Amino acid sequence: MNIKEISDTTIAEAVSIIKNGGVVVLPTDTNYNVMTSPYSKSGVDRIFAMKKREHLSPLTLFLSDSMDLHDFSYVTPDVDTLAKLLWPEKISFILHQKSTVPDYITRGFGSVAVTLHRHAILRKITHLVGTPLAGTSANLSGTGTVPQVEKAAEHLGGSVDLILDAGLLPIDGSNTMIDFTFNPPILARLSAYPLPPLKQFIPNLVDHLDNKSYKDLVKNRALEK
Repeated sequence: MNIKEISDTTIAEAVSIIKNGGVVVLPTDTNYNVMTSPYSKSGVDRIFAMKKREHLSPLTLFLSDSMDLHDFSYVTPDVDTLAKLLWPEKISFILHQKSTVPDYITRGFGSVAVTLHRHAILRKITHLVGTPLAGTSANLSGTGTVPQVEKAAEHLGGSVDLILDAGLLPIDGSNTMIDFTFNPPILARLSAYPLPPLKQFIPNLVDHLDNKSYKDLVKNRALEK
């Protein structure tokens, strides 16, 4: 199991692994996440296999800059304004994807979750890689949050190429997610970013759907295409 403390050397190692299509565990503003290059189908396939992740559960793109949003998704003026107001923050936007995002990331739904975190190590690695990172929580699917590197190591340590240990993360939660591919937008998941300020920024936000109802909406829309 390749767990290392963070240093310039291990950051460079993580960058090299990602550029070569490998899989690493990195700290974020919320969970430890397992990540790879979005352009490595083998890396993405490894993540789904090691997590025992449902086939129809897309990964998230972790951006290095808010302007990258326009490179990978279709952005309305309202969403552009929100990104400038809110990011970097513990929140993901689900938007219609551009062709720059491989379908094996988004599982054929035509939409992509994008986020921008402020964690210095994550931002540095993303900048050095030169592309967003495709990731999700570093655990077996359905087993809760991952603020401790020990849980990431227990669940996935034997399957990844490197784990960077940043100690206990300060937030025990996941990104809050808003789906702007629906009109009005839908609260897809409420977690680390709270609801009251979201309602101030997005007064028409649909916030009453449970997780199953939301996923059924997404799947039914995909089947109608």
